[in-house]
Amino acid sequence: MLLFCGLRLLLRIEGRSMQPTLEPGDRVLVRRLNSNSTLRLGSVLVTWHPQRTNLRLIKRLNRLDSTGLWLLGDNPAESTDSRQLGPVATSLLIGEVVGRLPSRGSEQDR
Repeated sequence: MLLFCGLRLLLRIEGRSMQPTLEPGDRVLVRRLNSNSTLRLGSVLVTWHPQRTNLRLIKRLNRLDSTGLWLLGDNPAESTDSRQLGPVATSLLIGEVVGRLPSRGSEQDR
């Protein structure tokens, strides 16, 4: 019911930037947030890409300061994040990952 009320999103992981935490094919439940929401360091956030407006990023919050959100992928070799993009504006924030459904082929399903 919450999905239909717009309070939660269900998204599918496509890249490898958050491995091993999130694997391609995993689905994540995202609680919608806004620029006034309280954020915790270490939480996994979903934002709009600052340069490619139709692309969402899923990254871990590393730092929050007056310049914006410093977001890093758990897998630096596969991640485009604040190391390349700089801080992400809080206005691009979509939500926080609050749950994970492993992909059907993962070891946790066996």
